[in-house]
Amino acid sequence: MCAVVTGAAIAAQLAVMAPAQAATPTISIAATSRLKPVTGDVLVVYHAGAYGNATLHGTISGGAAGEVAVLYAQQFPYKSPGVRVGSVTLKAAKKVFAFTVTPTLATHYAVKLFASGTATAPIATSATRALYVADEQTSNPPQKCGRPVCHETYHIDTFVPPSALGTEMAKRGYFYFGLSLGASRIPAPPKWLYLYGGHPHVTKSRRISAGEFENTITFSFTIGNHSYYFLPNYCTKDAVTTDGIGLPGHHSCGVTKIPSTRVYLG
Repeated sequence: MCAVVTGAAIAAQLAVMAPAQAATPTISIAATSRLKPVTGDVLVVYHAGAYGNATLHGTISGGAAGEVAVLYAQQFPYKSPGVRVGSVTLKAAKKVFAFTVTPTLATHYAVKLFASGTATAPIATSATRALYVADEQTSNPPQKCGRPVCHETYHIDTFVPPSALGTEMAKRGYFYFGLSLGASRIPAPPKWLYLYGGHPHVTKSRRISAGEFENTITFSFTIGNHSYYFLPNYCTKDAVTTDGIGLPGHHSCGVTKIPSTRVYLG
């Protein structure tokens, strides 16, 4: 008697006989810097030492000793392929990675895993992580106030990559000011800063070098015989899609008032 072998039986036999396939490695990647993320975005400050650095870190599951994890960076405006900026060879007991980077413009990062240092085709690729770059601003310290009216002058120096200088210099600046008055002791800081408080005058941007420009801000306020605590702030609106500086979206610069504790304006 002939046995009838069904398609299902053949498939079952093949499934038993076929060798197990190795799982494709997976790569997790995250970004951190010294600054707290803003609306989920990680940023560094251009030209600001340790605050200009960030770390791309993660783990590789399913990788093997001897394989090579390579970090690629694609800088704004993202028209050129990513370039290799770092690599690490996996060890048997340690399948984690960490790369320190110092982006100068908004940059997309990804890690690719290769079977060896000479392999050209990756066996796994991570998701992309973006890092953003804020300009650096410095200014002179405040002057000692006269009475009954305090007059202040700030020279704001802004540092940006040369490619972004023209765009950043052309931006409109927004000045904020808040004041608390007391009887004798220095009062608590003001809770709010108000747009154009202190009757400010902001000069046009003056080019200092290929990567630096300056604005001068003068403002005044009445303190009489009171103790006082004043806080100024100055910002320009982000234009990351234009020049690669700042964060995506809008971050309060230009609104009527802001909390005095606001760390980032753009």
